[in-house]
Amino acid sequence: MSGPVSDGRKRDLSRLTPELRAALVAELTSLIERAAALTPDEITVLLHLLAYAGFSGDGVLVVPELSALWGGADSYIPAAHLPPDRARAAVKILRRRGVLKDAEHGAALVDNLVLRALAE
Repeated sequence: MSGPVSDGRKRDLSRLTPELRAALVAELTSLIERAAALTPDEITVLLHLLAYAGFSGDGVLVVPELSALWGGADSYIPAAHLPPDRARAAVKILRRRGVLKDAEHGAALVDNLVLRALAE
């Protein structure tokens, strides 16, 4: 009996996906813009990721291949509008700060809680 209900919820969620994505992008953009501790290069990288990356079911930003940011991977994500060395440096700093975390198969996640803490 619970199967059809969960299937129905999945269908409802799939219909709301564009609205949910827009809400998450708006929230994360606001956090990025308010985080005074972020450098301009880090902001560029994060906003670029927001434009092209996907989201997991729980609202975590998932980035398939970070090296795409500096043209080091064949990906649907184009290189960021930064020189490759600056994009790599920004990613390293974001990893050290805990904003970017490694995930499975070379992917990365943006930690919303760390980003929120930087913005407050």
